[in-house]
Amino acid sequence: MAIKSISFDLDDTFWPLMPTILEAEKNSRNWIEKNYPGAMASLTREVSMLLRDELMKEDPTIINRLSELRQKIFLKAGLRSGYSIEESTDLARKAFDIFFEGRNKVLFYDGVIETLELLKNNYSLGVITNGNADLEIIGIKDYFDYILTPLELNVHKPDPKMFKVALETTNLLPQEICHIGDHAINDVQASLDCGFKAVWFKENEEDPDLEIEVPKFSDWKKLPELLKKI
Repeated sequence: MAIKSISFDLDDTFWPLMPTILEAEKNSRNWIEKNYPGAMASLTREVSMLLRDELMKEDPTIINRLSELRQKIFLKAGLRSGYSIEESTDLARKAFDIFFEGRNKVLFYDGVIETLELLKNNYSLGVITNGNADLEIIGIKDYFDYILTPLELNVHKPDPKMFKVALETTNLLPQEICHIGDHAINDVQASLDCGFKAVWFKENEEDPDLEIEVPKFSDWKKLPELLKKI
């Protein structure tokens, strides 16, 4: 059955995530060190992970609200360091704004934008992501007919709800949608389990293969021709 819609993961599929996150974290930490230096001891990676675990124990669903989670980590760090609720709230809001600005300064893999422009002519395009990237800020929102995130659905991949909502949104059959992503479980296996077709963006050939054979690519410019063969 012919593909009518393509859904995409974002982080580590359209762009490498870790360099972006590390730079965003550095910028926010620099601001905190200048304006609330007493909070730095509570924002080491080890303490930040402890604060994250505390927040997730209080509300496990907060993992679906990454922006809120990070802001609350900043808030807890401020309070833990002896700052007032007003000061800690200011710290959390401003540090997060700086982080989020950097989080959306992504560097696309070569060929992504050109490929989206080509695919848009023949398919409806969508996003199914676990992340909190802002596609309007990044400048690619208009390429997509649907954008599904944990913030809206209160679940994250590999939960099948993410893919079932895509079916409801597009009013297509599962085999008429092809999902493309980098994660073997969250993207490839999860979409296959829901009856979608799947293509694996596999930048690192050393990553282990799935037991199920699926089409793979590492060069975005080759994706349009690959999709014609599926």
